[in-house]
Amino acid sequence: MIIRFGAMLLVALVAPAKPLVDLSGTLPVWLQAVILLLVCDFIIWCIHRSFHAVPFLWRFHRIHHSSPHLDWLASARVHPVEQVVFSAALTLPILFASFSPMAVAIYIGVYTLHANLLHADTRLSFGPLEAVFTPPRIHHWHHADQVEAYDTNFGSQLVIWDRMFGTAYRPEAERPSRFGVDMPPAENFVDHLVAPFRGQLTQTSDSKILET
Repeated sequence: MIIRFGAMLLVALVAPAKPLVDLSGTLPVWLQAVILLLVCDFIIWCIHRSFHAVPFLWRFHRIHHSSPHLDWLASARVHPVEQVVFSAALTLPILFASFSPMAVAIYIGVYTLHANLLHADTRLSFGPLEAVFTPPRIHHWHHADQVEAYDTNFGSQLVIWDRMFGTAYRPEAERPSRFGVDMPPAENFVDHLVAPFRGQLTQTSDSKILET
């Protein structure tokens, strides 16, 4: 939380004194929240995809994927470098478009609850809403250590971006048979912190990145 707040504060210091667009006084709060969801979710999709595609960035993101048992605590298993990048990027639209504090609070509340649900050990279904919002079952496949699921389901809350860019994966199987990454770091904070700075990287044919 401290790292996330620090990243947001840094962006606030370099942001323009006057927002490029002031939405807080021109649109209702619910519409601001919807716009914020769409914009931030697309930013998350782009950054998330980059953290899988770029070997250097994958070093940090693989810490998030290293949990062999997926549960709600996995949502907090994030390297500080990755936290800084995501937090700074998500602060930009909030500052540059001047969303109302209530709209921001609604988005952060929904995002936090949904993020925990996505990683929880649950088979909760969203019913018809799964056509719009990512259900836990689908995000579980993003964490699967199975070739057919690699580099899929990058969307955080919405399914639209994965469908638009061809990275959606919705198998008939209810749940992956295994989670995690090859050669995961030891299960302690220090190893998670320093693991991205150790070893060299090789890119395998199945697009999983391994440390050698």
